[in-house]
Amino acid sequence: MALLCALLAVVGMGGYLCIFVALHLLPTGYHPVRHAVSDYGVGRYARLFRWALVLSSAGILALAAGLGFEPGTPTVTVLQLVFLFLIPVTRVGMLKFPTDLEGQRLTNSGRLHYAFAVAAFALTYSAIAGLTPELEPVGAWEPVGGFLSVLRMIALVSLVLLVIALVPRLRKVFGLFERGFLLSTNLWFLTVGICLLVEAA
Repeated sequence: MALLCALLAVVGMGGYLCIFVALHLLPTGYHPVRHAVSDYGVGRYARLFRWALVLSSAGILALAAGLGFEPGTPTVTVLQLVFLFLIPVTRVGMLKFPTDLEGQRLTNSGRLHYAFAVAAFALTYSAIAGLTPELEPVGAWEPVGGFLSVLRMIALVSLVLLVIALVPRLRKVFGLFERGFLLSTNLWFLTVGICLLVEAA
């Protein structure tokens, strides 16, 4: 079971990252520094954005299940698993309530989208911060322990900077820091999934 979960986690996270890159290569009309990633959910490429969130959410669910099933992993606390399992719940909210584009009037849908996005970011970092020191010295994760720590630090710095960039005068660089957070956290999930695959094989 752990092997299947690990495989699904790698496919899900890998698929997310492929679509993430594609959205930045396609003529979306959005700027990677100025625009939030959620803006891709509004417009002609909204379907790709939705698929990215679905794949990432499925990958995180599979990873959480795999970490719980695999006896070779360190003790994963109930709280850490709860964080992981709740991330896809917030993604459902983000998909159900599209964001408002920069400069548009803030709607109820936009407010709810922001609330779910904040929850998703907080849960994501909380899970990574708790799991990294547990995974670093164990089994297949030991060789990449330093890399996981670097990704965790990048995620933390990016999260702090994107919160600072919510200040109106700094909004023009919000997208840059958000992308730093999303790339570092999803690479963290992908790396852990690959290690779980090795451990379970």
